[in-house]
Amino acid sequence: MKGSELVSVIWIVFYVVFIAAAYFFADSKRNKAVIERVGAFIFSMIVLATIAGAMAPEFFSFVLGIWWYDGSNINIAVTIFSIILTWTLAFRAWEWLAGLAAVSLILGAISWVIASFIL
Repeated sequence: MKGSELVSVIWIVFYVVFIAAAYFFADSKRNKAVIERVGAFIFSMIVLATIAGAMAPEFFSFVLGIWWYDGSNINIAVTIFSIILTWTLAFRAWEWLAGLAAVSLILGAISWVIASFIL
């Protein structure tokens, strides 16, 4: 298993656990209110969430300095599965998805700093 495939598998396991927690703890009524408030911006929110969910394993591979293997069936399957999970999560908990994106960017920045000092 290549390094990028390992990152993809770790990401999808984490993402499934995160979505399970979001479905258990998120307030779906408040999420419906958020969707109604944004109205016309919902399409752009879906596009951004899709890109963020699909590109997360590649982002973490890049941050950690791991070469992304494009021809991997595991990486392709994780990308597609991440998109589906992102859409599922978006209809239940937008706030959780935004929080995950913020935490991912912060952890990515910390990982990049640590990896750049080690390498």
